[in-house]
Amino acid sequence: MNLKFTNHKDSKNEKKQIWIYALILFTGAFIVLLLTAYSQVKFQNNISEYQSKLSTEEKAKINVVTDYNAAVKEIDRLTDEVESLRNKLVESEQSLASEESKGLELNTKYTDTIVCNDLLLTAYEDYNKSDYINCAIKLKYDINTALLSTKSKELYDDLVSKSFKKVSQSLYTEGYRSYKNKKYDDAIQSLSRTIDFAQKDDYFVDDAYFYLAKSYYKTEKYNEAKTLISSFIDIYPDSTFVDLMKELYNKMI
Repeated sequence: MNLKFTNHKDSKNEKKQIWIYALILFTGAFIVLLLTAYSQVKFQNNISEYQSKLSTEEKAKINVVTDYNAAVKEIDRLTDEVESLRNKLVESEQSLASEESKGLELNTKYTDTIVCNDLLLTAYEDYNKSDYINCAIKLKYDINTALLSTKSKELYDDLVSKSFKKVSQSLYTEGYRSYKNKKYDDAIQSLSRTIDFAQKDDYFVDDAYFYLAKSYYKTEKYNEAKTLISSFIDIYPDSTFVDLMKELYNKMI
């Protein structure tokens, strides 16, 4: 029978080695657990950070969209306000232009009224100086009676009744003299004015028409002559000059 005896010293060494292995294993396991725990914590932190980042970006996007919509609405509001102000400005400018136009019209009317009254006074002075022709010309061609006051119109009518008859007689005499002297252009000027200033029933007015038509004929102004003759026949169908006028008219056909 073989008996095996274990050395006490060897037994102690084995136990020591076991403890060392156990310590190493434990330490390694601890380190592994520690690293694993660290990795888990870091991973969780990264997840949280990423989630937080995503949340912040989403909020930013929402804020951007919200701000954009608000900006669009504000732009629309401001555009409407600007358009409203522009329309009011246009209306104001039109109103101002209208008022300015009315002011100019009133100023022009006021100026013309002063001018008409001044001309009336000058015509009155001409009449008092026996310058009937210049007086009548101012009354006939230069004065707008619509701008005269009631009193001024009364003076105007009085001067017309006094001056026109004197002037028409004087102009007829002058025109007839020019016709006889074969100064037909002078005759045309004087006789035309005679007809302008004469009354329809003045005894010399149909004579003035006839010699004026003859003066037109003599200067070969046939269109003027024919127009005058047609007008005369319409106005004075019973005149003794009608036949003579028709005879003259036929010469120009």
